[in-house]
Amino acid sequence: MSDQVAPPADPRAAIDAALKAEDRPGARRLATAYWRDNSNSSVARYLLARLEQFWPADRVVEHRVAFLRSYTVEPVLPLLQATAALAGCRLVPWVGEFNAYGQEILSPQSGLYAHNPDTVVMAVQTRDISPSLWFDFAGLSDDTVAEEVTAAAARLGKLVEALRGRTSAHIIVHGLEPPLHPNDGLLGQRRRLTQAEAIAAANRALRERLAGLPDVHLLDFDALQARHGRERFYSAKKWAAAKLPLSVEALGWLAAEWWRHLSMLALPQAKVLVLDLDNTLWGGTIGEDGMTGIALSDEHPGVFHKDLQRAILDVARRGVILAIASKNNLDDAMQVLNEHPDMLLRREHFAAMRVNWDAKSTNLASMAAELNLGLESFVFLDDNPVERDAVRRSLPEVIVPELGRDPSTYAGVLRDLPALERLQTSAEDAERTRYYVEQRARREVETSAESVEDFLASLEVQAEITPIDAMSLGRAAQLTQKTNQLNLTTRRFSEAQLAERLATPGWNGYVLRASDRFGDNGIVGVALTHSGDEICEVDALLLSCRVIGRQIETAFLSFLAATARAGGQTTLRGWYIPTAKNAPARGIYEQAGFTRLEARDGAELWHVDVTATDIRRPEWLALRTPSTASGS
Repeated sequence: MSDQVAPPADPRAAIDAALKAEDRPGARRLATAYWRDNSNSSVARYLLARLEQFWPADRVVEHRVAFLRSYTVEPVLPLLQATAALAGCRLVPWVGEFNAYGQEILSPQSGLYAHNPDTVVMAVQTRDISPSLWFDFAGLSDDTVAEEVTAAAARLGKLVEALRGRTSAHIIVHGLEPPLHPNDGLLGQRRRLTQAEAIAAANRALRERLAGLPDVHLLDFDALQARHGRERFYSAKKWAAAKLPLSVEALGWLAAEWWRHLSMLALPQAKVLVLDLDNTLWGGTIGEDGMTGIALSDEHPGVFHKDLQRAILDVARRGVILAIASKNNLDDAMQVLNEHPDMLLRREHFAAMRVNWDAKSTNLASMAAELNLGLESFVFLDDNPVERDAVRRSLPEVIVPELGRDPSTYAGVLRDLPALERLQTSAEDAERTRYYVEQRARREVETSAESVEDFLASLEVQAEITPIDAMSLGRAAQLTQKTNQLNLTTRRFSEAQLAERLATPGWNGYVLRASDRFGDNGIVGVALTHSGDEICEVDALLLSCRVIGRQIETAFLSFLAATARAGGQTTLRGWYIPTAKNAPARGIYEQAGFTRLEARDGAELWHVDVTATDIRRPEWLALRTPSTASGS
């Protein structure tokens, strides 16, 4: 079997032909393969010119990025923009003046703030933040080195803190990198800290200093260089000629690393990783080779499949749900999952399984319905190029990474996939697979219940509403960014934006935690309100899809109404703003007893007189709230 579907002889003609035939998914498949094999500025310009043709207008997400820099970054930008375009993102860059990052941060009139960025990238070299650590290290005493390590971290940290106080954008900060050749050569090994160790210590101090700042993310520039090789990364000639310290190869490596970070901020991240079994999680075919014949061990070649399983477990710990789609006999597959001594993944790791002989596209669609998640949040990993191509054609929303014939590369492919990365996680993320396993148990109870009311009562649902605080801020922001279905306004907030909103007089925010007899769902709901003299307006109300159908949203509104009443307001009102995905939220206000006040371009404004109407929480739900609304 060939490694992959053969590329066309003339990729550009094939892409343009697909676009002319209005086959956008096909054009994107061809363009992605073309870019994978030809990541250069010429191909980047070709792809960027077709961004509007690759995607429907309503699918393209715009993300504004500002670059503060101490070296030339302009040649990287087309490569970055082309990578983003193939993922459906239009990056709008702004580049600050050379080595003027300090002035641009501190001046309210700078182009940085006029650009109104969603993300700011600070790409500053060690030689500019700490010339003494870079140029003069060999002449510094050990005590002076220690002082400069602290000073360098403080110098860069203060700039980031100043930027954080002036914008709600996400901030990506390049860490410091060591020089290719240490100043003192081999003699450095006799020092308290080598030059590389001193710069690493400055990075640790910087990380600790930035840890408390919301939406600030450190890009490990040292590790990026080390991964590809410092000699291959750095170009002394380009630095001398154009203040560009990057080789031609490194332009693509840096673009890929920037996108690895930016994609998590610009686009929804994958939530489900669907895995093939034969020749993916293990080598060989279980139906033909049997338990003793498949390759899965700590020796060649089974070790490569075990490495992949380790990578999958690492991804699952970030909150990604695992599932299986395999053409196999169920009993054979379950025997490996349950009994093979070298299997790291077991049955309990998977929230959904389809082991049958149906088309994998059919099975993926079925799992999406079962998990109540959109197919755009799925990643499908399969060694078989025919299966990959079939899923790409049938389900173009699904992310399907390319796997070659060499299983030693599989773990690396998975670890390098931007859609499975996370810049931060919550306690709920670590428990996500457990939540979905418990949800399967709930569905089994639901099918045996005589009525919906009996089923809901049998769940013994408990909800607790508390104000958003420092501990819940990150999870609240995460829910605003990820929740699509049960979301009345679909307004997105970063941590910094949410903190800024809550610090504004008249604004309040709440999180809702839910549990039942099957387990604790964690924080699953967020509400934001702002109040005037007589009106309390719901700016955002959203609940995780894990709790759809339990009428928890009505309990949330009953609390908001009671809080408005206690605050002296007479009216609680809010908009329903329709999107392609939030139809399940359409009836929330009406079901709670609100009256529609206005309709405009598909959006609806609903209100209720809280002095005359008592919004009753469902009787099967126990609700704990702050003392201001303890009777709701």
